[in-house]
Amino acid sequence: MATSLKIMGRSGRYWHINGTYDQMSNTHHERPVWVKRDVVPLYIFHTGKTRWVISKRVDDGSKCYAYVQDTGYSPTKISGHWCCVDSDGQWRADPSVMCSPMPASNDPFVQLRTSLESEMEQYGFNNMDKLRQLWKRLDFNGNNIVSLAEIDKLVVEMVAGGMWPSWLNNKPALMRAYKKTILKDGDGDDWVTKREFHNLLLNIFWFNKLWQIFEVVDSGDDRRIDVNEFIRGMSQLGLHLSPAEAQEQFSKIDSNHGGQVLFVEFCAYVRGRVHPDGNPSFDADIMSGEKCNKARALWR
Repeated sequence: MATSLKIMGRSGRYWHINGTYDQMSNTHHERPVWVKRDVVPLYIFHTGKTRWVISKRVDDGSKCYAYVQDTGYSPTKISGHWCCVDSDGQWRADPSVMCSPMPASNDPFVQLRTSLESEMEQYGFNNMDKLRQLWKRLDFNGNNIVSLAEIDKLVVEMVAGGMWPSWLNNKPALMRAYKKTILKDGDGDDWVTKREFHNLLLNIFWFNKLWQIFEVVDSGDDRRIDVNEFIRGMSQLGLHLSPAEAQEQFSKIDSNHGGQVLFVEFCAYVRGRVHPDGNPSFDADIMSGEKCNKARALWR
């Protein structure tokens, strides 16, 4: 039976390994693989030799954020301590880092995030050779930074050429992906760098998936959701809420209490369900308009 894992206790360098990881459908070296509940993923897997590792790619584990020596079949049944790199660049055992089992989630948004891996592989979003080729095409002048307008042009061309599906070309989803990349995953400036490019693609994929759901829920086709649309939409997704529960949830999402939920608010709601360990200030900053004028200026 599939289980999830909880990594906790890491502070300082590589604190971001903390969080909830859900078991994927595939295995690696005949052992389970878990992916972190975030748009930009981390993975827990076994190298096939002597280690469980936490890394940003499922590979040989030679480059990772943390590891523990073990030849068993579960990272929750280990006798040693997880090792991480400290601020001086040295690997040391960290007794504070714990890996505990927890029940798998039945939340449809969590299950959607876990199911994305195979599709992202299909379009080369996790293939380093394809990523390099795509970046070279995007950064045609070789200055190692790209603008929102250049990213939009790439998306349009990839969809028009049949290399990406049409559902990946939605302006609200692209804007949300761009903002998350520069404000949370990146360094806060207006440009996406080569280092941030992979995160951008993952964000584009995820927020377009959410846009598909948002459009279905938005039966009035006005790019906003009222409480009745919310109740019907959540029921279609398998989230059966009583009228009181639905109203309570809707009130939490409707941050300005205007009786309508916009796409950015819907994304924040899903983020809270999928990634409860995350920092809610990111979504609060975006929804309050902080730093949004930069993005709007680039869009014009």
